[in-house]
Amino acid sequence: MAASSVSIRFLPCVLLLVVVVVSLDGGSAGDLGNKGDGGMMERFQRWKAEYNKSYATAEEERRRFQVYTRNVRYIEDTNGEAEAAGLTYELGETAYTDLTNQEFMAMYTAQLPLPLPDDEDDVAMITTRAGPVDATGGAASQLPVYVNLSTGAPASVDWRTSGAVTAVKNQGRCGSCWAFSTVAVVEGIQQIRTGKLVSLSEQELVDCDTLDHGCDGGISYRALQWITSNGGITTRDDYPYTGETGTCDRSKLSHNAVTIAGFRRVATRSEASLANAVAGQPVAVSIEAGGDNFQHYKKGVYNGPCGTKLNHGVTVVGYGQEPAGAGRYWIVKNSWGDGWGDHGYIKMRKDVAGKPEGLCGIAIRPSYPLM
Repeated sequence: MAASSVSIRFLPCVLLLVVVVVSLDGGSAGDLGNKGDGGMMERFQRWKAEYNKSYATAEEERRRFQVYTRNVRYIEDTNGEAEAAGLTYELGETAYTDLTNQEFMAMYTAQLPLPLPDDEDDVAMITTRAGPVDATGGAASQLPVYVNLSTGAPASVDWRTSGAVTAVKNQGRCGSCWAFSTVAVVEGIQQIRTGKLVSLSEQELVDCDTLDHGCDGGISYRALQWITSNGGITTRDDYPYTGETGTCDRSKLSHNAVTIAGFRRVATRSEASLANAVAGQPVAVSIEAGGDNFQHYKKGVYNGPCGTKLNHGVTVVGYGQEPAGAGRYWIVKNSWGDGWGDHGYIKMRKDVAGKPEGLCGIAIRPSYPLM
């Protein structure tokens, strides 16, 4: 078969928009997806029905079947060798099993091209409506810090059981993960403080937050700063999600359903500090997401592979420990819909020896709102 290609729009979750060309070479006529592979075709059709998938042309469906087949074989091979490889999780079919890993990463992740100068801070900074202050005194002393860092955090936390976490949402093909993780932590502290769980507007951030870049990416602590300066954020019903960067509806900027007093960055870059923060409320973090295993994660405690090139914003909503074998984990809410991972969540290995930044860099850039 002649090689073909499609242009894939790069929709990052952190900063820039570029264009990536992904090869979809299907190989020879006797390659995957031939007419004799009826069992796999039946499986593909069931998968399409489960995830409501359809394709514009027969050619596109044939190519997607080839990608699906390769991915299924990778999933089965990896699961078969998981124990020998030391993996404490399983892969499985998700809503993205018809994408190559290159396509998946281009659509849903992006790497920061340059270090951010404000990531060089060595102290945990608190920002209020009056501006940034040192976490050790001044105006910060008037604001709540929910867990005493010297006494440590409880053994396990799950804010879902307390009703502080909304249902898993889907950012679609828009690099707005930063907005979803930001909204999730504001939803969380609102419920913890008032008992009311309100679904808030990611689209208001995508359209109106001038500190970030809409579908071209952003960072949660900047979005929290914008919410602080705006005086709050409205509901999702009032400003619905479209999955595209639009013109800010300025008439909604005063429709604040939730107001925050500021935010705190946990800049000590340690899992212990992150645990102390999560013990008080859900926390927005950045991780390195991507690679075949992350794409096809289904259940268990993910223990890599991954590095620390942060490319995706998610929300830590708790932590716990498996009864045997897999050890401690973070409970991470993603924004790729409930058709990915464990109903939209992933458990990530916690307290990795020799890695104060945590698995996939989870402890490098945590932040959370103050109320």
